[in-house]
Amino acid sequence: MKAIYSFVVLGCFMSTLYSMQEIKAEQNTFKDSLQNKTLRELATAFWNVKDLDSVYKRKLADTYIFKAKKQINNERIADGYQMFLSIYEKQPEISLQYADSIIEITKKLQNNHYPSTGYMIKGNILSTIEQHDAALEAYLVAKEYAERNNNKRQLIGLKHNIALLKTILGKEKEALLVYKENYSYLLKQDSVIKRSQIYIATLYKLSDSYNRLKYYDSAYFYLKKGIKASLSSTYKHYYPNLLFAYGINSYYREEYQSAIDSLDKALILSEEDVNDVNVRKGYLYLAKTYLQLKEEQKALQYLKKVDEITNESNYRLEIGETFTLLLDHYKKNKDQRNQLEIMKKLLRYENASNIKYSRLNHSIVKKYDIPQLIKDKDHLISEIRNDNKVLTYKSIAFSVFLIIIVSSLYIYFSKKRKNKYKVQLNKELEKVKVLENKEGKIVKSSKDFSAKLKKEILEKLNDFEYNKEYLKNDLTLNKVSKNLKTNSTYLSKVINMEKKKNFANYINDLRIEYCIQQIEQNKNFKHYSIRSMAKEVGFNNLQSFVTAFSKQKGCNPAEFMKRYVS
Repeated sequence: MKAIYSFVVLGCFMSTLYSMQEIKAEQNTFKDSLQNKTLRELATAFWNVKDLDSVYKRKLADTYIFKAKKQINNERIADGYQMFLSIYEKQPEISLQYADSIIEITKKLQNNHYPSTGYMIKGNILSTIEQHDAALEAYLVAKEYAERNNNKRQLIGLKHNIALLKTILGKEKEALLVYKENYSYLLKQDSVIKRSQIYIATLYKLSDSYNRLKYYDSAYFYLKKGIKASLSSTYKHYYPNLLFAYGINSYYREEYQSAIDSLDKALILSEEDVNDVNVRKGYLYLAKTYLQLKEEQKALQYLKKVDEITNESNYRLEIGETFTLLLDHYKKNKDQRNQLEIMKKLLRYENASNIKYSRLNHSIVKKYDIPQLIKDKDHLISEIRNDNKVLTYKSIAFSVFLIIIVSSLYIYFSKKRKNKYKVQLNKELEKVKVLENKEGKIVKSSKDFSAKLKKEILEKLNDFEYNKEYLKNDLTLNKVSKNLKTNSTYLSKVINMEKKKNFANYINDLRIEYCIQQIEQNKNFKHYSIRSMAKEVGFNNLQSFVTAFSKQKGCNPAEFMKRYVS
């Protein structure tokens, strides 16, 4: 028997050894075949691979950078870093490192598109993670280099990106002027440009801006052009955004079934990415559509989805209607507790966004609008200086007048908005006080069990926390009360009164505190994926984890890892 066993083991070993030798030989052949390709061939092969996680795609990028470094060609090395940027496009903390590498290696190049490209990419990543002030700074540096190199295509892209920041601030008319100016320029270019990324992005933003300004027929015109251009080009990642805009446009044109179909399809294509503001807008407009169709329960589900994935760091003015609709619902159903909770959230979000966006608004006016106005003034003066001195002085006076007007209007509207916000805030705070007083009475009246029983439950909760039983992923109020050998009603009351939160928030907060402790103290835990972290600390799904984390820390787990963990 032993002889037979030994023979089988030896046979397996020889078979495995032979397989490993085969694989190694294949890998060497594969590696050699890539080494024989030129940089152009490697780049073409790389950009033709669609799967971001493809091993072949990574090998192509590695080989490209290896060959570029061997040639000491900084421009091509930067192109290689762009390849890795595309692989890690959904991981901003890694993408930012590659963007900085591009900037560092190209800062001394006399090139028509570097290092401007690096700064532009960095601005795009920062804008995606809501760091708009830092994004603006990156765009302005990129603009300086693009102007120095007279790179008109880059300048169009940068104007487009700064217009996006204006859209965030609600400056729709200013943004629309930029998109229209870019569109006019692009229309005059060749067919290659008309199939380019910036052309499709411009069509999308034109339609989106017209939607926001309530010019729905104009929006519809550009939406049809944008969808057609997107489907016929290689840049299909704008298609979901165009579908979101089409769904919103259909809602306003009262074509409700078309709105539902477009928004549902857009959500599927965008994989319901909680960091994408279009996803939250999609949920909001599905809710508004179902409200028009008198399907309140469906509408409520989508409003709650927006509430779950929104926090202070990702709140945007354009989804604020979600919370007013929720307030209307809870008011209608006389649900004062939820009404109070939503009101507090809305006030907190509005206050945070008012501070964040007023800073961005100030930066755009001071660092972009006024310098641009001065530049236009200087250009005008240089054109007419030789013709007419009187006109020159008039142009100077007029330009100074314009600068004063722009500055004055900015100060006036900032104060006006601030005062308006204060009045509204005071009104809402009064409502909050009324509801809090009522809530306080409810809590006081609930103290209908003995101090001894309360003490016993608190001791059991302390043991529950010490033993980290909250990390189990199937906890419910009934299960915990059963394990603690107490009544679920009493347990809920103790948590509400002593912990100042409901059962679900109590469990989630414990889990998030444990998660943060592990991130800070456990070297291995830092390298877990976000999904693995969620599972490790007891959450059944990623979205619940991200929502709970954001609620407690004011940022999502990825942002926390970047900001607070070295």
